[in-house]
Amino acid sequence: MVSNIFLSGSKTFLAGEYAVLFGGSAVVLVTPPEFQLTIKEGKTERFGIDVGSPADLFYKSHDFGGISMKFCDPHNGSGGLGASSAQFATLYKLHLQLTGQKFNVESFLDEYKRLSCLNEGGVAPSGADCVAQYFNRHIFFNSQTQSTETINWNFPNLDFVVFKTEYKTPTYLHLQKLSPIRITELENAVLNIKKSFTDANEESLTYNVQIFFNLLKEKNLIMAQIALTVDRLLKIDGVKSAKGCGALGADAIIVIFEKSARSILLKKAQNLGLRQINI
Repeated sequence: MVSNIFLSGSKTFLAGEYAVLFGGSAVVLVTPPEFQLTIKEGKTERFGIDVGSPADLFYKSHDFGGISMKFCDPHNGSGGLGASSAQFATLYKLHLQLTGQKFNVESFLDEYKRLSCLNEGGVAPSGADCVAQYFNRHIFFNSQTQSTETINWNFPNLDFVVFKTEYKTPTYLHLQKLSPIRITELENAVLNIKKSFTDANEESLTYNVQIFFNLLKEKNLIMAQIALTVDRLLKIDGVKSAKGCGALGADAIIVIFEKSARSILLKKAQNLGLRQINI
């Protein structure tokens, strides 16, 4: 075996978590700490992969004989930061190594979506976050073409931090009940955010992230408690934008801020009951 450890970072939807479900695009950020799948030859066994998850179903339908594997979640099961999708992404990397196959995003997504919907139904997950975790990079993802473009954080005056909230909306339950939504305005904001990465346009980035979040609020797709917390964060000096991420915005909150404002932001966020995720 060439590799005995496979890594996938924690995921955060900067924008697009609803647009990408209905033919639109998303920008997904991948940050520390990383999920890890460690393997060694020996007894066929596995630890840390959730029963009934896409990774569990993938494991059962492929040959991983003679391999002992352990999946480690740095968030200790707190949820909302991509543990399930990281399990699939890292196990898929192992599968490709064992079989000598090359990565194909369409095959990857077809398998992930099929296994995600076997026991759940409703709207299929986009898989955009899982793709980002496979590459372990920030990405722009277009669900219509299934195209992926890795992107870099190239905003010299700005930084971002991801906070875990005390809330969590199980994504699979949310998708079971989700009705189709109009995504034209959401998609425009996502494309503008992607262009801001290309142009290194800080003002466009922060403006359109806030536009996207406000559009989700108008569509009643943000938990009331999250909206209140975001409003409080936006009042902190140096904060340029803040947004709830994931199903109903409850998985995490991302804050983009002037680098000089880091200390005051972290202190006030702690007072709001938020826990910093990325380092």
